[in-house]
Amino acid sequence: MGEAEPQTTTLRYFDLLPAHIHPEEVIVASSDSTEARGRMALWQELAAKDPAKVVWVKHLSRESIEVVHGTSTRQISLRNSTEIEELLNRDQYLLDISGLSHCVWAPFVKSLFDRRVSTRVLYAEPRSYKSHPSPASSSVFDLSITVEGATPLPGFARLAEPSDESKCLFVAMLGFEGNRPERLLLDIEPIPKVIPVIGVPGFRIEYPAFTVGCNRTFLTSYNCSSELRLARASCPYEVIQELADIRKSYPDYYLYLALVGTKPHALGATIYSLSNPENTEILFDHPVRKKGRTDGVELIHVYNFNNFDEFRV
Repeated sequence: MGEAEPQTTTLRYFDLLPAHIHPEEVIVASSDSTEARGRMALWQELAAKDPAKVVWVKHLSRESIEVVHGTSTRQISLRNSTEIEELLNRDQYLLDISGLSHCVWAPFVKSLFDRRVSTRVLYAEPRSYKSHPSPASSSVFDLSITVEGATPLPGFARLAEPSDESKCLFVAMLGFEGNRPERLLLDIEPIPKVIPVIGVPGFRIEYPAFTVGCNRTFLTSYNCSSELRLARASCPYEVIQELADIRKSYPDYYLYLALVGTKPHALGATIYSLSNPENTEILFDHPVRKKGRTDGVELIHVYNFNNFDEFRV
């Protein structure tokens, strides 16, 4: 990435209409999301008129999906870049990540990024999160059953180690689950310097305070509150710029990017990593999400990345 902040566009809607969809773009969306925001009614409407307009994705495992597109149904390995490229073979895509897991949307973004495909990404906020039943919990909301553990997202495995283990940063996009970042951090030896990123402004005015509260033990244990960075919770572009600023402050450091915050933050960190593959590594712990963890649909964000040229080194 260059010195200038990327010139990008976010459109926001409370009601998504057919007029908001580009005529030539193909929608990629979840077919089995248990959340209302992951089942956009408009996609069903568009697919009823033109079945080829929507690619329906069903999550089978962290490494495989079932895809329905038009009259075709097939299984695809998320670790097979050729199969993903054959699936995403049109010129324009709108990728709805609201109901897709990170292990699905991240390799899709990588394929579109690598081939400079014109891409927009949609993220729908939930109206509310399910409150945690235990007042003693470190989390305000009841979001996950468990985590499956830290393994690379499909297509993001790194074979080479950092050239200098004393020059590493652990940059954590923090969210409401305060037990997740430390688990990822403890897999790294020696423990690197920690830089937390929090979503400010949040989706709601109280959410940044919730995030700090849920991560208080982590922030205190690693003495990193003075390094706190802020980026709008809904904005992948601000995360990309914040990571670029961190790079300027630590030009010869290796960055571990922990995706434990908002999906827009994870999207921005993923694109930054794709732009800087030699000195970044994505960390993710594959949480098993609870059914009924969110309710309703609030604001819908559509991010225009064009063909990703502004994000290339």
